[in-house]
Amino acid sequence: EELYVPEEPVIDTEGAGKTFISPKWLTELGRLWGGKSDVPVCEAAPDDVKDLLGGALFQALYRWMLTTGSIYLLPTGPISSFLIVSEPAAAKHILRSSDNPRRNVYGKGLVAEISKFLFGDGFAVAEGQLWTARRKAVAPSFHKAYLELMVERVFVPSAQMLNKKLKEQAGKPIDIESCFSQLTLDIIGKAVFNYDFDSLTEESPVIQAVYTALKETEQRATDLLPYWKIPLITLVDERQRKAAEAVEVIRET
Repeated sequence: EELYVPEEPVIDTEGAGKTFISPKWLTELGRLWGGKSDVPVCEAAPDDVKDLLGGALFQALYRWMLTTGSIYLLPTGPISSFLIVSEPAAAKHILRSSDNPRRNVYGKGLVAEISKFLFGDGFAVAEGQLWTARRKAVAPSFHKAYLELMVERVFVPSAQMLNKKLKEQAGKPIDIESCFSQLTLDIIGKAVFNYDFDSLTEESPVIQAVYTALKETEQRATDLLPYWKIPLITLVDERQRKAAEAVEVIRET
């Protein structure tokens, strides 16, 4: 039989480029320097995290939850870790206590820092009084009646469009990751910006730009040094140039 060769994916899953991941020994040194914690640390080497970014990350998070517990630390670099919470009661406590002016202990931290190049001071990464004011402004959009309307007018039609696309490609190899990226972009465009990207039926550079920008936020989480803060770094670094171009495409759209 003829050897099967899969088609090239529509989306470049490498994003802007490779991350400057910290070596395992440096991460271990950081953990020793920081002292012991009551929160267990999963046995994940930085190389494991690097391979998972942009891939099936939640499968690994679930596997580590089974071996470590429902709340654990995931080391991502020499001085950084993500607190993974899979306990409903703990998640509820954190969400209700976030940006509490009387006891602000659950800041967005590293996530806000590495995402600012894409989101600016937007609602997704804002903190403190700025977040409180914007949270009140968007509160009506979380009303049950509004959510039901959005499901009916946005989510369902978009899902039906994806089903139609998959049926048309029946029997042929298809890039599922690309399809779901397109579906997500269409839903976010209509629900948040009242803009129809129509990415499930038309090719658009915005799709790749969104993926590249989000991939860059993942890669910054595991960079050994925050070299992306260096002024004019886009003039000499290919990865940062691609990330900046992706953000420009998104904002122009």
